Amino acid sequence: MAVWFPRLFAESPFGPLIDHQKKVAESVALLPSLVDAALAESHEETCQVARELSKLEHQADELKNRLRDSLPNSRFMQVSRGVLLDILSIQDHISDTCEDIGVLFTMRHMEAPPPEVAELLRDLVVSVVGVVSRAGVVVSELKALAGVSFSGYEAQRVLGMIELVDREEHNADKVQDQLAKAFFRHEDSFKPAAIYVWMKIFANVGDVANLAETMMHRIRLFMAK
Repeated sequence: MAVWFPRLFAESPFGPLIDHQKKVAESVALLPSLVDAALAESHEETCQVARELSKLEHQADELKNRLRDSLPNSRFMQVSRGVLLDILSIQDHISDTCEDIGVLFTMRHMEAPPPEVAELLRDLVVSVVGVVSRAGVVVSELKALAGVSFSGYEAQRVLGMIELVDREEHNADKVQDQLAKAFFRHEDSFKPAAIYVWMKIFANVGDVANLAETMMHRIRLFMAK
């Protein structure tokens, strides 16, 4: 195995990175179920989804550690070791944040917010899942892009996809802003502890999209070199 990994990465360092991204995407894809369970005030189901998020985060950590331990020096790879570790770190942070959202939802029995707030929270989660999904497609293209030295038509196509991620993340930001304003229109109906937890949840859900956008910026930078 110690010999096999260097040979793999000498040809393409992106296969294991893509595998890690897919595991992270599984976590993000669970966020709508987590939010639906919480808004239905089903604490048992919320805890079940949170446990699944924790399990996926652990699996992603195992993939991350194997990848880190197996990366050779940059001279054996098509891109620098630092670039790959940067992308891996951001993907890992996405997975960690999803787990954190699950923990926040299970810290206390969450009372469902007013319908206006609930609907905007659902909209935000859908937007965030879309941002991460599109960013995942970009990551999945890296292996093929390496074969054309990150240039030409294929590179321009991927750069266009990155621009779409930026736009979708901006739309998610707008939904998050609307959500916060709607929430504070009803803040008198929440206890202080509930306000704190809800605001942390809103921020963390938004952070998932922010991290996906940050990852796209990192990819754009190394493609431009």
